[in-house]
Amino acid sequence: MNKENIADIYELSPLQQGILFHSICEPETGVYLIQLCDRLRGNLNLAAFEKAWQQVVARHTILRTAFYWEQLEKPLQVVYRTHLRSF
Repeated sequence: MNKENIADIYELSPLQQGILFHSICEPETGVYLIQLCDRLRGNLNLAAFEKAWQQVVARHTILRTAFYWEQLEKPLQVVYRTHLRSF
């Protein structure tokens, strides 16, 4: 974890704690996992797509947030200033 890249650290809300608890205890259920996939057809301007995605990530902190719980007294969410890695 790059400490210079951390914008904020928060405790989890009670609802987030419950979701994390159930996700860890019963990962096979996938109850809190919603994933969408789609196929892009035609010519893709990869540079424009990457720039657009970087703007979305810059605008929405939830896309730069990670949850940590292992070896901690209580779980935390860490909001990074910039995204962790490019796609």
